[in-house]
Amino acid sequence: MVDIWPFYGTRPFNQDAKNLIAPSTDHLTIENLEIFKKNNYWNYLKILNPVGQLKEKDSLLDGKLHFDQMKDFEVIKKDQNLNFYIYEIKFTGHMQLGFLSLASIKDFTNNTIKAHEKIYQNRMIERAQQMQNLKTQIGPIYVIYEAQKNIENLLKSSITKTPTYDFESFDKSNHKLWCVEDKNFQNELIQTFKEVKNFYIADGHHRVGAIEYLSNLNNSKIDKFMISAFPSNQSKIFDYNRVIKDLNGYTKDQFINILQNNFRVKKTDKPFKPLHKKQFGMYNEKNWYCIDFIGKSELNNFIEELDINILNEFCLKKILNIKDVNNDERIRFIAGCHGLQALEKKVNDNPDSVAFSIFPSEITDVMKVADNNLTMPPKSTWFDPKPLDGLVVYEFEN
Repeated sequence: MVDIWPFYGTRPFNQDAKNLIAPSTDHLTIENLEIFKKNNYWNYLKILNPVGQLKEKDSLLDGKLHFDQMKDFEVIKKDQNLNFYIYEIKFTGHMQLGFLSLASIKDFTNNTIKAHEKIYQNRMIERAQQMQNLKTQIGPIYVIYEAQKNIENLLKSSITKTPTYDFESFDKSNHKLWCVEDKNFQNELIQTFKEVKNFYIADGHHRVGAIEYLSNLNNSKIDKFMISAFPSNQSKIFDYNRVIKDLNGYTKDQFINILQNNFRVKKTDKPFKPLHKKQFGMYNEKNWYCIDFIGKSELNNFIEELDINILNEFCLKKILNIKDVNNDERIRFIAGCHGLQALEKKVNDNPDSVAFSIFPSEITDVMKVADNNLTMPPKSTWFDPKPLDGLVVYEFEN
């Protein structure tokens, strides 16, 4: 069973929510992020400093001063009543309905809330420093749960009134939020989730790692964190593609010849997106290829049969000499929302490089990995649309 709690959220008060929220850095270029931050003075981007995106010059002190000013000028304000925050996201014909609540660090530690990705230690520490500095969690941990009709019906029953917020974000996704303080509804939702066996982390592994880290510090009173929970049948995973800086000294022909030991390689006349598992797209020297895995796996468990690990083992490690896919500076990760043209641009800008488009993992794969206490490499899954940072924030209880 999982425990959830309503909480006193801090949220936009006398400013439009869409001007405060931090848009997903997956959807925006560095230039667009800088413009967005410049045009929206109170935006949370001035505090968050998304890793690898912004060349943020603000110190932790400046971030804390900005956050305190947001409260002093009542740009944001803490709710006086406990709420569950019902959250609907729509994007290009897709809809998902979930909620924001608190969850227990204990449930994460004992694996009731399950992770599926490895994390970068330095990024986790940076997240911890940000949260410790603000004594606040700005962005929720995105979790999924096995879909149940009774939960869906219960959530729908709570959103008969006009939403507190209803706006279109920078990426054209629509976000609605209802603040629900009805005690009967809250008690029913709490009791219903006692029958849910697990939460699975979709996005936010570094954040939850940071919160666990802070909870273990001396005299820490942090024992809960903010989640956004959505049913598994409404959550979507997209591709997370790779660009490798060089061919490890091989010419294109040499590389393809070696690749054919384990892959069937066929040139295509247009950009290629994989159609099924164990199939990849490849772009090099202005040519696209369809490559199908035909090798015999010597790997010992199902996680290593996943596409991302097939590519890692039989191409990136064996041929391109990327021994540590988690930390090698020769590898770059490109979210699928940018399209195959983003891969083309990266490679065209550096003709020695090669790009791979990857068939996205399935929700069931993610849950199976977590259930078996295994992990995928970082940047294996890209969930979209995502809950927004800064729509509701959680100030840690003293």
